Amino acid sequence: MNDLKQLVNTGRSHTRHGEAVQFQEGLYQLSKQCYGWMVPNGSWGETNIGLIDCHGKSVLIDTCWDLHFTRQMLEGMQPVIEKSPIDTVINTHSDGDHCWGNQLFKDRNIIATQSCHAQMHHMKPASLSALQHSCKALRHVPFGGMNTFSNYMIDMLAPYQFGGIHITEPGLTFQQEHSLNLNGKDIVLYEVGPGHTSGDAIVYVPDEQVVYAGDIAFIGSTPVMWSGPVENLLRALEKLQSLNARVIVPGHGPLANSNDIQNIIDYWHFVHENIHQRYQQDKQPHEAASEVLYSKAFLQSPYARWSCAERMVTNAFTLYRQWGAKLTNLPEPMGTLDIMRKQAKVAHQFQQQTAH
Repeated sequence: MNDLKQLVNTGRSHTRHGEAVQFQEGLYQLSKQCYGWMVPNGSWGETNIGLIDCHGKSVLIDTCWDLHFTRQMLEGMQPVIEKSPIDTVINTHSDGDHCWGNQLFKDRNIIATQSCHAQMHHMKPASLSALQHSCKALRHVPFGGMNTFSNYMIDMLAPYQFGGIHITEPGLTFQQEHSLNLNGKDIVLYEVGPGHTSGDAIVYVPDEQVVYAGDIAFIGSTPVMWSGPVENLLRALEKLQSLNARVIVPGHGPLANSNDIQNIIDYWHFVHENIHQRYQQDKQPHEAASEVLYSKAFLQSPYARWSCAERMVTNAFTLYRQWGAKLTNLPEPMGTLDIMRKQAKVAHQFQQQTAH
């Protein structure tokens, strides 16, 4: 990122989660008309946002997890959107940290895949507000590991304000592929889900050789697969590589190239092979994930240096479902929260172990 022009620098020395920044937050010019609002270091909610200047109108790719950070981003984008106001918003998928700022653009064109649209209400902003409050009350309750879970969720959600958010749906949906031409600027949307979620899309600007990958790509942090199947997620990553883009903007983390995407592909092959071995041994998903995290093969791999290694737990549950395992399926969102409870426990143990 050092060779790119940064138009706006927020000047923050620490991330939203209090870590030292690995790159500067702000607006970067990626090519003649493509921009990225890059947010270090790519942890929970630290989402990268795309912006394409289309000769007097702009296309925004994704919005932030809350209205505060969406407004802050828009203020930082003023050098571009003052002369090319945002006309169209594209949501790459339905996770809140990529679409809960949509309401600030309710009078604009919003585009997403049909599957993304169908999943947009799978988690409510009010539910996360309630979770924030309940976790503060439970953070000192050791029973059932509630203190570990509460602290994990408090840390994850602490920077964000979910009050007043109204989920705003896309007005235009598509399947497979959608071409957009705005003031002569060609933009191509490819549906690549289900994978990370059920409705993933990537956004390609052919004449600029820039692709916005959404959460198909995490760089420097462990990718997560909520939906699967893993084979489709791998095909999505291979599609990214086939575009031969000069710049790849991941959903989280620093800018990427084809080698970075290959590292993610290798990670998924590693996870698939090692979790499947434990699946065949009748291990529970969280047990399988924990064993893999403590294995010599993982600890000596490059993946051990990625943040949020505990996401292996969610990935294991998704793979087990794909393989037909009979798991206790609580109604949503309780099912996801139960997985996060197990993930929090693994994270706590793993951090303690690797700190020594």
